[in-house]
Amino acid sequence: MMAKPRIVKKQHSRLLGDFLIDCSQDAAWTDKLKNLTLEGKLDTAVDGFPAEFLGFCPEAEYLKLQYCIERVELADVPRAASCWWPVDENTHYYVCYPAQFPQTTVFMAMDFDEHGACCN
Repeated sequence: MMAKPRIVKKQHSRLLGDFLIDCSQDAAWTDKLKNLTLEGKLDTAVDGFPAEFLGFCPEAEYLKLQYCIERVELADVPRAASCWWPVDENTHYYVCYPAQFPQTTVFMAMDFDEHGACCN
């Protein structure tokens, strides 16, 4: 029996922030994020999940959750999500969302020179 769309959305939404944080702390995913262009997209259907995320949230694989991360310009980030972020030339901005529910988003700023990340 197929799960109802609202249940699937809740499953995706519940782990979305954890997924993005684990991506920002995994060395391989940090490299992927750093090299992502404004037109590019990371997709767990292609790139898989960070190992630590699956260790912490094994249900992501079982439930066949699929997330995407895109690099965006600061101007594309809602003010409510970015009003306290540091802004400089080394900061990259990202949006993460479930592939099936692109309107459900989490934004993040990363400064790779300082190895810091900010989320909202």
